[in-house]
Amino acid sequence: MKIAGIVILYYPEDNVLQHILTYSHALDKLYIADNSENKNKAITEQITALPNVIYLHDGENKGIAHRLNQAAALAIAHGYQFLLTMDQDSYFENDAAVEYFNCISLYNNIETTAMFGVEFLKQEDENKKCSPLEVTELITSGSVLNLNVYTAVKGFDEALFIDLVDHEYCYRSILFGYKIIQFKNIFLQHSLGTGFKGRSVATLKITNRTFHSPVRIYYMVRNYLYVKKKYASHFKPYIDNHKKTILVRIKNNLIYGKNRIANITYILKAITDYNKSRMGKIKE
Repeated sequence: MKIAGIVILYYPEDNVLQHILTYSHALDKLYIADNSENKNKAITEQITALPNVIYLHDGENKGIAHRLNQAAALAIAHGYQFLLTMDQDSYFENDAAVEYFNCISLYNNIETTAMFGVEFLKQEDENKKCSPLEVTELITSGSVLNLNVYTAVKGFDEALFIDLVDHEYCYRSILFGYKIIQFKNIFLQHSLGTGFKGRSVATLKITNRTFHSPVRIYYMVRNYLYVKKKYASHFKPYIDNHKKTILVRIKNNLIYGKNRIANITYILKAITDYNKSRMGKIKE
């Protein structure tokens, strides 16, 4: 099984090399797409020293969808059949990446599967055997694309730029007749947003919450409206769940965040831009 990988960077932290080393050895080629306007010279020198790396940087943040499409095009041109997609803050433990790829190679219906994925909530009684489960959604990090299917479904939707890029691809692939498969026995360490503790207004209990920048909230709201229009009739429970999640994140930002006016401004801009079909990268 010939497999390449793509990790998308955006002003990465110093531990990014350690993260990359947990899966780079299991890949034939790793494309590192740096969305940072200004690259970190020290980190760049470290990761480009790896023997199987191709580093991509043009000084512009072109979003998740564009970089995934860029890497997929390169992988196809270089003769690869599969593409692992990773975030900079995600990593495998032990030799889970090798086990993951073995599970994919042993799966009977590879040709009808658009994307494979992993689990993020580790179970104490984890099953060491390959445990495939058909699902409707996977996130980008830790997923493996079948590049033949990628070509058939026309790649990722660059109108989204970031947020829901992965789920939109899953929905579209399913409507094309392909499957989305998650291996429940493979686990990936993954981080979502900036964590903080906040006291509930209703219960007064202090719990862990996730905080996002006003611009990220903009993409969440605008892209939710876009995906809802395209897929609500086919995937209503999932679209409804996205609505609930976004409302919680907006609530966290407005109640616990320091930029309430900015958050409200960007939410209103998201709605306006969606209604005016202004997609892609936000225009300030």
